Amino acid sequence: MVTRLRSGERWATLTLTGGGLALVLGLATAVSSCAPAESPAAGQALDTAELEAYRTTVEGVFMTDRGGTTSGYAACVMCHTWQTSVRFSLETPDSDAGWSAEQSRRNFDVVSQLINTADPEASRLLRKPLGAGAGGLTHTGGTYWTSPEEPEYVALLEWIESLPDDRFIPAAEPEVDFEFFSACVQRVFADPREGQLRCSNCHSGGLAGFAPAPAGGDAWSEEEAQLAYRSLSRLITPGDPEQSRFLLKPLHPDGGGAYTHNGPRRWQSRDDPEWQMLAGWVRGERTGASCS
Repeated sequence: MVTRLRSGERWATLTLTGGGLALVLGLATAVSSCAPAESPAAGQALDTAELEAYRTTVEGVFMTDRGGTTSGYAACVMCHTWQTSVRFSLETPDSDAGWSAEQSRRNFDVVSQLINTADPEASRLLRKPLGAGAGGLTHTGGTYWTSPEEPEYVALLEWIESLPDDRFIPAAEPEVDFEFFSACVQRVFADPREGQLRCSNCHSGGLAGFAPAPAGGDAWSEEEAQLAYRSLSRLITPGDPEQSRFLLKPLHPDGGGAYTHNGPRRWQSRDDPEWQMLAGWVRGERTGASCS
């Protein structure tokens, strides 16, 4: 199977043959509106030994072929090179063998936002692929580790622990208000744009079930709203709407949105008042029951 995907300044053709992964690269015009944001860790340069440890221990995991393309089986590189607007956005590998040293330095600026050297086990890099039963977070790509005793998990944990305790500590995230969600955000799900389906038509269940239709009448119960809020929470990055999939998937790519969305594009640009309202909520600025 061959899939042509856009990734930053390149087009990447991903060729899957017998469970293997090959990357055939070609140059293309960059899309500036989708360029990854500069990392707060940029400038904290790795020395030669640190870079080599990162390339071997961490990027080796990203390139590991897991035997397929579906959730829980795809290599990290299959999704995290072309989804350029998400927090974990890697460069397209320079060759089948992986990234060049310079690319790895830039990748590290991204990865450093996903680790917590003050509390390594709290690092998103570890918790996203970890099973929920072991304390992991929901991951669209599936579960890679069912316990923190698996070799890959242990290797990444030891790598984070090898860094200075105060080197990479994520900033506190703002609270994303539940009351505003139940009063204002859920209204968006039930109010389709002209000619479009309601969000609930596709997002009523499963991992992407953040917009279930109310079970009784036109209003959601407290229990239904809480469940939807928890489901939606994994699709937002508190404080950063520009990296929240909830706001990128329905946004047109010309306006800075994600390249892929099976549903319609609800917003053509970030200037849309509704997008701005939701962005304010994700930033922690919109609270309470007033939607005006």
